[in-house]
Amino acid sequence: MFVKEQKQPDGSLILFPKSEHKYSLIWMHGLGDTAYGFLSMFQKQQIVNPETKVLLLQAPKRRVTINKGHVSSSWFDIKVPEPDIEKNSDLEYFKTTVSIDEIEESKMIINKYLNEEVAKVQAKNVFIGGFSQGCCMALEVGLSYSQKLGGIIGLSGDLFTSTKLQEIQDQTPLLIIHGKDDSVVPCDFLSRSLERLKTPNRINYNHIILPNLEHEVSYKCVQLMIQFFQKNQI
Repeated sequence: MFVKEQKQPDGSLILFPKSEHKYSLIWMHGLGDTAYGFLSMFQKQQIVNPETKVLLLQAPKRRVTINKGHVSSSWFDIKVPEPDIEKNSDLEYFKTTVSIDEIEESKMIINKYLNEEVAKVQAKNVFIGGFSQGCCMALEVGLSYSQKLGGIIGLSGDLFTSTKLQEIQDQTPLLIIHGKDDSVVPCDFLSRSLERLKTPNRINYNHIILPNLEHEVSYKCVQLMIQFFQKNQI
């Protein structure tokens, strides 16, 4: 399905399709992981259309407050292990729980790749997604992008209070999957953060909560992803 992966100077991996390049998927890993964390999943299972170029982005190395300041791959610093669900909708409180500056820095990295792919295959053929922290960044970048994308997938993450939603993305297919037993990003917390997505104009939006699923990517998650791409990569 893919030719051998190509490593980028920043550690990201690009999987080029063996057939003609028609679609692109930009994917972000979670806290402490690397671009290699999802390499096997995309190589061994036909998740996307064979004409899809997959970009597995690598987060920068940063000190993470909740990990006692140890350096690890991180899209943004997390300062509070269990933020208050009630208060988190307040922007000023939210700013005390994460690093807004690092979110913006990561957004610039991701947008660089995104803009390059949009220039190659058009925005309508570019998809973006991720797991955990990567999910947060996918929602941040995808939902605030100025052109309608092919689709957005978020696994086990939440929507930033600071994300500036663009109305044009109301038309973009959106799939969010979460585990009922997730103790890292609790299901109740996620449901509260997604309230802003419930608008009359948002179409093709599916929020799925899987029973007995913790903070992980299960076989069922993969199957739902495959169905999403089969429906939206046509």
